[in-house]
This record gives sequence, C-alpha cells and structure tokens, in this order.
Amino acid sequence: MPLTRKETQRQTRDRLIAAAHASIVEEGVAAMSIRNICGAAGHSQGAFYSNFASKDDLLVEIMQAHIHDEVAMLRDLVRRAEGANIEETLGILAARLAELAAEPQWSLLSIELQLHARRDPAFAERHREGKASCYRMFGELVADLTQRFGLRPALPPHQTGIGLYALWMGLAVQGDIEGAISRERMLVGFFRAMAGLNALEPDEVMP
Repeated sequence: MPLTRKETQRQTRDRLIAAAHASIVEEGVAAMSIRNICGAAGHSQGAFYSNFASKDDLLVEIMQAHIHDEVAMLRDLVRRAEGANIEETLGILAARLAELAAEPQWSLLSIELQLHARRDPAFAERHREGKASCYRMFGELVADLTQRFGLRPALPPHQTGIGLYALWMGLAVQGDIEGAISRERMLVGFFRAMAGLNALEPDEVMP
C-alpha cells in the first residue's frame, strides 16, 4: 500500500533528523550544513525547509525528540511497576538515566548544543524553549512517581524535574569523576532526597 503524504513527510523528517544527529556527533554544530544534511539523508534542501524553518529549529527538534522518547519510556516503567516497591522502581529509573548519561553520542550532542547556545544569541532563545519543554517532561515523570507511591516530595514535581534534568545533563557532560559515586547511585540519591525518603547509609554510597 502506498504511503500517505503525511507518512512520507514523517519519513523525510526522520531521515533529516538522523543525518543531522550523525553530523553533529562527527563534526560538531559549527561544521554542520543544511546541504550536507540533505545529501546524507537523500533529500533536497526544499524538503528540508518543508520540515524545518532553519537549522536551529532542527537542533531543537533533535534535543526534544531524544528526551521525549526516553522520558515516555521511563513514565511507562513507573506505570507498569505493579507490585514493585519504591526502591526497585528508583533503581530501574536511575539505571536507565545513568545509561543514557554514559552514551558518548548524547554527551557530545548535549555539549555541542550548550556551546552553540552560548555563541549564538538567536539559538540560545530556542535552546531555552527546548529545555523548558524537557523540564516539563521530567516534571511529569516525577509527578507520576510521587502519585504512584504516595510520596511527599521536598519540592513541587516541576522544580524537582528541573533539578533532575540539570543533574542528568551534568553527569552526561562531565563523564566519570575520580572518587565520585557512580552515576546510578548519584541519581538514586537525588530521587530519594527529593522524594523525602531516608538518606542512603554510608556503606550504600561507596563507589
């Protein structure tokens, strides 16, 4: 069955996003060009501008799409935590977030976007908009968690989501730090503190 116009446009958009992501990882934001992206994706520049107003729009889309997909998966994990206790669920969430923070491609992409936002005031505004969307997604994840287990968080879910996003991005950018606990345990500690749970015992936070 032939693809509908909407399905064809979705495929074109997905190919352009994939080509741009690969270009950023390999060459950086500064070297990324619309012409090269279109060539790698097998589409014309006209197809690009049918989907994105500018390169900056594409960069914001890459960031939001990546985080939206991952947070949606994490929210699903919380919803499906039938019979699981809070410790098991926190461990699952932290493990997945730690895996993402350790992925070289995401680390490189996040660093490049932050640098680009510092150098380009126009993109900085779009980047802030994208981050605000990500804050909302993380806040929704925190709200799911507090409702699922009847927690009384130290901060409202949205504010906790901002803190979680900042910690996660910081762990992605910094990588491994000598003498620090693992990313997973750092995230579990944050979840527990924000959820109003007891702090981890000293022997639980050793690397």
